[in-house]
This record gives sequence, C-alpha cells and structure tokens, in this order.
Amino acid sequence: MTRTAKGLVYGLIGGLLVAACPVIGAAESEDGSGDRFEQLSQSHYVRHGDSGYKVYAFKDPNCPHCTDLKEAVEGGATPHVEWRWIPVAFLGEDSLADAAATLEEAHDIDGRSAVRANMELAQELGVRSVPTVFYRDASGEVQFYVGGGERALEGLEALATQ
Repeated sequence: MTRTAKGLVYGLIGGLLVAACPVIGAAESEDGSGDRFEQLSQSHYVRHGDSGYKVYAFKDPNCPHCTDLKEAVEGGATPHVEWRWIPVAFLGEDSLADAAATLEEAHDIDGRSAVRANMELAQELGVRSVPTVFYRDASGEVQFYVGGGERALEGLEALATQ
C-alpha cells in the first residue's frame, strides 16, 4: 500500500472512531505521566479472544452500555481484537459483588480486592464512566474512547487488521 493510501486509511479509521464515540483522547493519567498500556496490562482483567491487537475496556457488570458492547464483541464484531475486560464497580455494591464474582470465576484471586485495585487504576487514568476502551492507534499511541457503538468497533477491527 502506498504512503498516501495508508494515510487515507488511517484517517478514515480515526474518523470512524471520533464520529462513533462521545469522548476520545490520548491516554494520559491525571498526573500527565503518559502511556499507560503497560499499567493496564497489570490490571485484573478477563480476556476474550486471542490476538496481537489488544484493547482494555473498563466495564461495570450492571452497566447496560457495557453489556451491549460485550454482547457485540462476543457476537463476533471484532474477531481480530483481543479484549481485556477490566471489571469495575461504578454502580454500587451490587456491581462490586458481580465484578468480584467475575474475576473469582476467571482467576484464583480475592475478587473484591482485585476490583478495588481496578477502581484505583481507573481513577489514576481519569476514567469517569463506562465502558471506557483503551487502544493503540495506527501510530502506536495509546488512545481511549467512552462508549462502544458499531463504528467504534469497526475502527478497532480495521486497526487490528492493518
């Protein structure tokens, strides 16, 4: 693919993500310390898929938008993307119990402590609502968006297959 064609494709992908997402931005922590993909990789997450292209999504088990996003992913919307679902409890005690159970089912850990650690990470990264999805753009920069519409999933799939 020529340099011009690549630029056009990358521009279209970025446009799809921006158009589909209510909030999008560079992934820096509140203290401005930069790239957080390594920190995200150390979170307590549940993996879906197996790919070299990974995304991290903060998800509350009682959030209807999170559930819609997860159902779309499980339905095959992004077959070339490895999702790493980071359970959090933004919506109260029921969410904490459900998120903890999810992690305990997937891993041999204290689920409540793991969810609390995920909540601390979310706060450090400035996550204020769910679902919030972190990904690497075409240039390798860590970005994020809030939401999870069809266009955003198409953009992630395009990034994963480039």
